[in-house]
Amino acid sequence: MKHCLNYSKEDPNYILLEKIFKIIGSRKSRTIIASKGVKNTNMMIKSIKILFTAMFFNTTIEFVVSELERDKKLQKFFQINEVPSALQISEFISRFQPDTFVKITNSILMQTKPIKRRGKRTFIVDATPVDLDYNTKRKHRSKKYLKKQNLKWSYASSYGYYIGFKATIVIEHESAMPVAILIHSGAPHDTKIFNEIMENLRKRRIIRKKDTIIFDRGYYKYENYQIGISKYKIVPLIFPKEKFKLQKLKDKLTYPLRVFKNKKTEIKAKKLYKTLTKILIQKIMNWKRYKPIRGKIEDFFKLCKSGLNLKKIHKYTPKSAEKTTILIVFLAGLITTLGYNSKTALQKLSET
Repeated sequence: MKHCLNYSKEDPNYILLEKIFKIIGSRKSRTIIASKGVKNTNMMIKSIKILFTAMFFNTTIEFVVSELERDKKLQKFFQINEVPSALQISEFISRFQPDTFVKITNSILMQTKPIKRRGKRTFIVDATPVDLDYNTKRKHRSKKYLKKQNLKWSYASSYGYYIGFKATIVIEHESAMPVAILIHSGAPHDTKIFNEIMENLRKRRIIRKKDTIIFDRGYYKYENYQIGISKYKIVPLIFPKEKFKLQKLKDKLTYPLRVFKNKKTEIKAKKLYKTLTKILIQKIMNWKRYKPIRGKIEDFFKLCKSGLNLKKIHKYTPKSAEKTTILIVFLAGLITTLGYNSKTALQKLSET
């Protein structure tokens, strides 16, 4: 989103940013930020606004700061009297762990547009490699050097070799709002992080019984279908691979032993297990129908990568890169909660 910072209240970009700034500067958001251990909430809000603007217009923090110093109208738009330097912002953000920004992001997004809990919900899971943009052609980074930086070479079939990490995002289908962000060192295989994703959603009470979670075939593993139903009581629609055998899955989807531990709840537990199994089988037999639904998260990633510059991050420590990734997802989430969640809207924002 390359753009000169010539403020105009009629400019659609600034109309959208104004809505985002209102959410960030609201009393509820201030309360949330303070509850996560941030004492200087004003500086955090200033920093987030400036960081969001740099991401939104695909420019640098230094440039945004210089434009703010130059333009009084822009200062009024940001609702700031004193412009912090780029160094002050970097030093302030560095005081906090990535987890603090995850908690702020999750809480503000959830209070901005709470998930409707009537009926069954559908969530979509996907992951993307995050490249730290090391110029390895000019200067080789050895494994020893990367280990000191808590980094390592990673590989993604759709991306190739890169230095960075893996970001997993879960979005709610209807709103396209991110409800979970997980950062993984290197590039662990999707099948290995299935439990971690599900545990995160359960602990935060995002998922409930009979919800559907859509995964791509990278998470394909017979055991993951069973875990999704027996442990988390959801419908784990993992797109099958070519070698998938329906009968083999049916054979594995037997009652877990804990169903028989309590005679009072045994009948109810069996009924739920049967219902979830039946729904899963039906959905797997028609899994291609759900490809357009899963396509929504691909559009969300396109917004993050092409529109907000997640594809290559110019940060060279894991923590700073993680925080930048979280803030990019935060900004994308605010955009979708404001109604820009259709395929056309997401693609348009990605290409602007």
